[in-house]
Amino acid sequence: MDLGKLKKQSKLITIDFRFESRLELDEKFEANFNYVQSRVLGLSEKESHDVLLQMTSDPKNLDMVISGLFYGLLTEPNNSHKFFADMALLANDGWFCALCNANMVLMEIYHRLKPECREQMHFFFREAIKSNVPKIDNVFINLIRHLSDGNDFKESSQLLGVVVSLLTDNINWLAGLKPKVSLIPVCLLTFSRIICEMSALPNNDSLRSQLIYLCHWMIHERFMDCVQLGRDLILVLMRLSKISEFTVVWKHLLYSPSKLAPNFGGIEELMNRVCAYSLSCFRISVAMQRKVEFMFNKIKPGTHDRFLEWFKIKHLSGSDSGGLRAELIRFSLFLSWSDIGGPSPSFLAHEMRAVFLSWLLAQANAGPDQQWCKLNLFWDWLCFEPNEISHTLIEPGFNVMRQLLHAQPPLANSLLDFLIRISGELHRPLQSKVTASVTHALQSLIDHNYTSSLTVVFDHQRVEKNIRETFRDTFRILPRPQQLGATSGLNERLEVLSPANLEVDSVSNVSSDLNSVDDELGTLTVSNNDVDENMMVIAEEEEQSSCQEKITALLAAVREEFREAVEALSGAVDSDNDTRCEMMQKLLSVIFDNDDALDEEQVELLAECLLTVFACDLKARDPLPDGFVQNPEKLDEIFSRPIYVIFRNLCLTPDGDATRQPLLSIIAEMCEKCPCISYLLLFFLCSGRGDQSEMTTSAYSDLCRNLDISVDQQLVKDMEKCHVDDFNLFALLIPFVYEKFSSEAMGNAELMKVLCHSLDAHQLADVLGDIVKENIALFRKDSFPSILHASLQWESVAQFIFWQLVHGENVPIDWILPVLHKLQYPKHGEALTGVYLMLLRMDREPNMNLLRNLLSRPTSDMFSVNCLKILIRDPDYASRVAELLASLMEKLISSGDLLPSHAKNKRTAQRYVCLDQLFSHLDKFRQSCLSKDSHMAESFLAQSRLQEAFTAARATEKVSSLRSRYSELFAVMEILNEDNSPNVRSSRRSKLQPRKQNEASDDESKPKKKRQKITVLDSDSD
Repeated sequence: MDLGKLKKQSKLITIDFRFESRLELDEKFEANFNYVQSRVLGLSEKESHDVLLQMTSDPKNLDMVISGLFYGLLTEPNNSHKFFADMALLANDGWFCALCNANMVLMEIYHRLKPECREQMHFFFREAIKSNVPKIDNVFINLIRHLSDGNDFKESSQLLGVVVSLLTDNINWLAGLKPKVSLIPVCLLTFSRIICEMSALPNNDSLRSQLIYLCHWMIHERFMDCVQLGRDLILVLMRLSKISEFTVVWKHLLYSPSKLAPNFGGIEELMNRVCAYSLSCFRISVAMQRKVEFMFNKIKPGTHDRFLEWFKIKHLSGSDSGGLRAELIRFSLFLSWSDIGGPSPSFLAHEMRAVFLSWLLAQANAGPDQQWCKLNLFWDWLCFEPNEISHTLIEPGFNVMRQLLHAQPPLANSLLDFLIRISGELHRPLQSKVTASVTHALQSLIDHNYTSSLTVVFDHQRVEKNIRETFRDTFRILPRPQQLGATSGLNERLEVLSPANLEVDSVSNVSSDLNSVDDELGTLTVSNNDVDENMMVIAEEEEQSSCQEKITALLAAVREEFREAVEALSGAVDSDNDTRCEMMQKLLSVIFDNDDALDEEQVELLAECLLTVFACDLKARDPLPDGFVQNPEKLDEIFSRPIYVIFRNLCLTPDGDATRQPLLSIIAEMCEKCPCISYLLLFFLCSGRGDQSEMTTSAYSDLCRNLDISVDQQLVKDMEKCHVDDFNLFALLIPFVYEKFSSEAMGNAELMKVLCHSLDAHQLADVLGDIVKENIALFRKDSFPSILHASLQWESVAQFIFWQLVHGENVPIDWILPVLHKLQYPKHGEALTGVYLMLLRMDREPNMNLLRNLLSRPTSDMFSVNCLKILIRDPDYASRVAELLASLMEKLISSGDLLPSHAKNKRTAQRYVCLDQLFSHLDKFRQSCLSKDSHMAESFLAQSRLQEAFTAARATEKVSSLRSRYSELFAVMEILNEDNSPNVRSSRRSKLQPRKQNEASDDESKPKKKRQKITVLDSDSD
């Protein structure tokens, strides 16, 4: 393809020719359009129809002609009615070709269509519905799926408005669709999610009301279509339960289901019915579906982080990400159904799905969002009905718990706790049925060979004891520990008692057998702890055997120079730590002596061998206890394991030493495969075992360089991972990171986000203590505005913790001024509250820069007024503010900056203020702050300097229009000026003189407290 063709602009889609070329589909459509136009150009309508009919007489040409006409409809709005009429003329195939082309556009290029072409796509649907084109409802579903793509809400709301308009304007067409069409349940799924998300978004009440009307209409008028969702319809109704229109639906569902549909069995019928697989696919957009399928089939666990981050940025960064996570969970569960009847998915595909689902749960905001995701994950457990495929919906949840027990034990325990609680609280009349469903679901995992024993998860050492016991008491499928040792023996003895083995004349034998069984039961005195220890020993032995097999397989590819040392290290796995550390040092010496034989393949093999040898150490490493204090004895015990020998050698090796690079390469490869290695290195450095020299901290920097990642990014990853694995170690590392890596940490918004989302109250107090003792500093003036701006997107709790840290470090108000104009009232309530508190604690006089930033804000909010009220609480500050306002008024009048000017506003950014803005803020101040008990506002407005400025404004002719607009403000200022005139003041003074003389004696004994002030002047100040 020549360069000219590459750069030819498309009329259909937007293309960035720096990175993209024309799409084949776009070029095909355009070529077909040009061919059709060349045949009919200049002909009359009748002649063109004859030519088109002649061209399509050959079925092979039909698709070419239809796609050309469809392209014309999309790209030429003025002729769109003509092109639609031409397609209707040729629709002897029941519109099949036209609908196929519409589907291709929707699934492949809709997100790249130019705005005008997108409008034409909506025009096509409007005309097709009016013309009652057959099966247009199936194509319409693919348009609705674009509402579930995680796009910017502004863009999604435009499409949503079009979809709602098409449905409400054609409600008779919707009512006339044949029974059990897919469009109705897909609309209900999508709209119910959007209704819940729109409740938190302003200015969408009208659109939300239309969505509620449509959902209510579909449930009442097309209920049996909605029933295709099966048990997922209950989830939909749960979402809508707080809306008054759906209260009656719940009453009918629970108490009189026949009112919804004849012969309908109510909530139990829905619980026993599984949602159709095709409907579950329609929960998310085509683009999201393809990405998820790609990750499940192509990505190996362990290499998934960047793909998940890419997926999050693309689809889960918008305001609707909470609801979409739950939809993705349901979609991922049903995705396994597509494999039935074909080849079963690989083990890695099952693992990747578990990783993906675990990630979705961990990413959900703690609280209602996360609880809703848990309910969607376990919903099929609660409604389990045994059949040939129902177990496929249970296995992912079991794998998620197994995955989280290793990665995030607290979240895994919360899942088990949720399953216990929801089985009792979901619906009390059906509590026994729900509990039995969960029990049968667990049994199905064993029956279908998904797991040989449920104890792999439920008796895991990281499951909290009280949760494990409550789980056993609730579902009664897990054997008690004291039963394990006798199970096989008892089963053999009890077989004798089965009816098949009993004879009529053997009563005495049976009696003796029963007695012997009783005796055997009486001898079972195995304690829970003994059984748990035995199970742990068996598990450890199996794991060691597996590790030895893996080492043996790896050693075949390891070079002879290193093989003997690796074998010695792996053979010493049962030895004491001193011996293992000695073996580790010998291996390192061999590596140093043969560094010329250490290529990339050998580095990877050695790293894999070391991780396999250290697997038990890494898994058995207990989190630091609460209140952990570093002392030599405890640190010696922690760092006695061989992995720390590698860190010690790295820290004690000078930068120029030739042995440093092999060490860094091996550690970097280990980090790629096991992320906890890098934060364990931080722990080792923090402990002082690296001698705390500059060389020590450079070890971490060099490791980041080998990992091809910046230090600040790696710190974020390590601290995030460390918080999940060991939150006490996380708290221990915070002061070290901000002290030793201050340049990277202090300007790192992502690291601050990790802190604010992770710190508990005790850890927050410790961090503030370090700040007070001047051990660490968290913020710098140059980077603070960017961190503050980033914090506006965080959860409320995280933002409040952030502002606690800001106040703890006593950040001056001047650092916030560059971001002040971006704080929206009342959207950013957490940040605005923080600014109020900073002003209340301000220890320096207000300056012109602060006043300009406050007054340049929109006059519609009350933030500036509230800040002014805070500033005038101190009488000295009040006089300073009055002086600054008066000076600013005089400058604005003299410069002619009376009304907003777009050009000046653009040139001087947020500091531009005009006289109209100043008067508007003061007028709001006048309306909201006067006539209070303290009379602070009156005293402030009566300041002589401010009165002089208003007097000058009254005498200036060019301010006359503003005087008329703010006549009440000028009237109040005039009244206050008259009240403060000399005659009035002297008469008041004479009345108050006796009282002041009586109070003088009391006041003489009280020394006056004066607040220390720091005067800061800027270029605008007088």
